[in-house]
Formats: sequence, C-alpha cells, structure tokens
Amino acid sequence: MTKIAREPLSDRAYDEILKGMAEGTFAPMQPMVIRNLADNFGISATPIREALQRLIAEHLLVQLPNRSIVVPQMTVERFNHLLPIRVALEGMAAELATPLFTDEDFVKIDALLNRIAETTVTYDARTYLKLNREFHFSIYERAGNPELLRVIQGLWLKVGPVFTGLFDTDHYREHANDEHRNIMAAVKRRDAVAAREAMADDLKLAARALLPRLARAPAD
Repeated sequence: MTKIAREPLSDRAYDEILKGMAEGTFAPMQPMVIRNLADNFGISATPIREALQRLIAEHLLVQLPNRSIVVPQMTVERFNHLLPIRVALEGMAAELATPLFTDEDFVKIDALLNRIAETTVTYDARTYLKLNREFHFSIYERAGNPELLRVIQGLWLKVGPVFTGLFDTDHYREHANDEHRNIMAAVKRRDAVAAREAMADDLKLAARALLPRLARAPAD
C-alpha cells in the first residue's frame, strides 16, 4: 500500500482503501485494523477512522457486533447475481474500446502482459492482482464512457476482495494470462465482437476458480 502524503487525508485514505478492495488487497471478513492502516499509509488514525465510517455508510464495509470493521462476505448467490452484469458491462467496454486503441496503447499493454506472465511463474499473487486490475481498467478507460466506467468500478469493489483466492487454483494461474492475450489479439484485429466474447471468457474463467472457494466459505 502506498504512503499518503497530501490533504485531505481522509479522502486519500478512502481512495486507497477502495483501490485495495478492488485489487483484492483486503479479503472478505478480514478486519480493517485502524492502527495498521494508519501505519501502512503513514498517517494518523483519525483520517483512517473517517474513511472507514464513510465506507460503512456506503455499505462497502460492515461493522460487526464486536465493532470490528470488515469487508462483507461474498456468497455464491450474490457472486452469481453479479457475474452476468459484469460480463455484459465489461464486455461492452471491451467492444467500445476496440476501435479506440492506439499503437502506443498496444505497446504499453504488451509490456503489462509480460509483467503479468512473470507473476504466474513466481506465484506473486499480490502483484498479479494489482496488474490484473491495471490491465482490465486500461481497456475500460479506453472505452471513453465515464458512466460505464463508474458502474464497472462499483462492481469491482464488490467482487475484488474475493480475488485473493484466484492463485489458489492452478488452472486459473496457468491460463489467466492466455485469456488476457486473447482479448488483446481481438482488439488488435479490430474485432470488437470477439473482444467482447474474450472478455466474457476471462471473467468466466475467474468465476470457475472462485465459486468452489465461495461455496466453502463460512457464513457471516
């Protein structure tokens, strides 16, 4: 987690916690310990506390009866409700982005995919999750639709915390970047429909890896 140096600190803390949730830094039911977060971000406890209360009010975090603050548990039912929405919207973003990619974009994403490939060899799950989000949002941002981007960001805040389990599945770890390369191959061909379909395949691969883990998760 990066250090926070500029005002307003509570807003910066809020943004960094959101980013961590989307990248899978914070797992479901993992306590959000104020002092640990403050030390990691290099700030006092007060802005962390304010950021956490804001996230509770937005139903992105929950406070348990023992007053611990945690990321909500994801259920199989909820995940299955979110998946077709993600497939539709993230696939749409890939389709919209396809004709808008530049040669410079391709160079950057090819380098990013090479870095992702390294993480699958070294079993570096944390770096993979960060780069995976960077890859996906490089596409979603290129779509040029800020309203669509905002909805997708909200969906990732809901599902991102469960991504911590992706590397527990050998098949996913070995093939995830294949799906990324399939997406970009379609984009480079300017085949927007194929890019949408490849994005759907990528999301479904992750779902197949995560659903058995969610089924085994204890209830709240």
